[in-house]
Amino acid sequence: MKRLLSLFMITALVLGMLAGCSSAPANENSGEEKSPESNTASEAEATPVVQKDELKIALSADITSLDPQGHNDTKSEKVSFLMYNRLFRLDTNFEVVPDLAESWEQPSPTEWIIKIKEGVKFHDGTEMKASDVKFSLDRSLTMPKVQHVLAEVESIEVVDDYTVKITTKTAFAPFLYTLVHAGASILPQAYVESGDNFANPIGSGPYKFGEWVSGDKVTLVKNDDYFDAENMGQMPKITFKVIPEGTSRTIALETGEVDVVDELPSNDVGKVEGNSSLKMYTSASTRLDYFGMNTEMAPFDNKLVRQAFNYAIDKESVMVVAIDGTGVETKSILAPSMLGYKEADYEYNPEKAKELLTEAGYPNGFEMTIWASGDERKRMAEVIQANLMEIGVTANIEMLEWGTYIDSLMAGDGQTFVMGWTSNPDPDSTLTPLYYSESIGGMNFTRINDPKIDELILAGRSEMDMSKRVQIYNELHEYTMEQAPLVPLFTKNNLVGANAGLKGVELSPQGLWNIEKMSY
Repeated sequence: MKRLLSLFMITALVLGMLAGCSSAPANENSGEEKSPESNTASEAEATPVVQKDELKIALSADITSLDPQGHNDTKSEKVSFLMYNRLFRLDTNFEVVPDLAESWEQPSPTEWIIKIKEGVKFHDGTEMKASDVKFSLDRSLTMPKVQHVLAEVESIEVVDDYTVKITTKTAFAPFLYTLVHAGASILPQAYVESGDNFANPIGSGPYKFGEWVSGDKVTLVKNDDYFDAENMGQMPKITFKVIPEGTSRTIALETGEVDVVDELPSNDVGKVEGNSSLKMYTSASTRLDYFGMNTEMAPFDNKLVRQAFNYAIDKESVMVVAIDGTGVETKSILAPSMLGYKEADYEYNPEKAKELLTEAGYPNGFEMTIWASGDERKRMAEVIQANLMEIGVTANIEMLEWGTYIDSLMAGDGQTFVMGWTSNPDPDSTLTPLYYSESIGGMNFTRINDPKIDELILAGRSEMDMSKRVQIYNELHEYTMEQAPLVPLFTKNNLVGANAGLKGVELSPQGLWNIEKMSY
């Protein structure tokens, strides 16, 4: 009863705060699990006949780069996946399937021979060669936002015009999963070296670049000469419209201004489900939403303070206020569906948090800043702010534009922050960028630098025996949660609203998927 009363008071407090604050741009990525089909409008209802030559998708924030190796966020990734190809890609079930790869073999645990498809043309009409593959993957290793993706690669060699040999530093279990990342996109070497700096980017994907009006929209046009007939673009044009405020995105869907809302606000699900002109799609996700602490900055360089915050934050309240409870609480460093997930012993206990703060030398609390970007994370920050008030900590909230937010966190300028991370199913795709010391300056925003964490990450990625990998990741979960660089909050369900006449809408654990297959 006490916790329910606390939740009621926090909700009232947050609603009061929201009434006096404006919205900010968001990048809110993406319980009871539902398949896309189980939460759609009734199939018995008549599907409206719609004739359109443009597909419009609402994004909660602008993309940060047209260079697939110059970003690492899900907004930019959706555009990159349409413009560029990788050697491999993920299907809707999150299984690795070939993209540019024709065939591959593994002559030893550290060697991969990959033959690419012949006749693949870039958008400028030039043929893709193995030299472009080598150039692109070598370049990826030098780009700050994605250099962690192929960090285990030792060398890339051109065998012939259509074959490359990739050698890893050690046996590397999740290697193929790394090659599906946008950071492993294959680019035309001649274009990148031309100095155009991605003003008019060239890829090989099912869609070509049209225009990017910063803060407003990105437009792509169909590539009629695409090499893969089964994955050809279906619509002549795709436009991603930037609509930062959640309710405005839903209204745009209701009025037909857009055809799809990729991240539907959880409190608008009923509006979509009750509208026969719209369809609702839901799926479970691998996303982890968390509160991060910069372990290089006082007082968060003190483990006891970080542990105190793991007791101080009421995850249920955060989830209810931020996403209307459309997810599951997360109690470790990965989403619950990931290999090796093991829950920590932390529970909501403000008194325990106060004891740890006193032990750490802060009996009267302290003042701090929480960074956030977007309306959903703003609500998360406000609940956390209210929780911390109960243990004597004064938290000020600072809102940042998404691109600035990412760059500033990479630079280590933030004290604490709220963030989400979505990855493919292999744990290494989350563990290496978020917790490995060599990812500081990249996606390791907490800047945790611990030799034992590094040792366990390297052991897990090189272990080919699945049962042994699980044991390694169990230990990694326990130890990292003891060090407490972050407070895991929840795993949010993917929520997508679309025009009922739109066909080919598919969801994966990362949300909207295979956009090129969508059509009227």
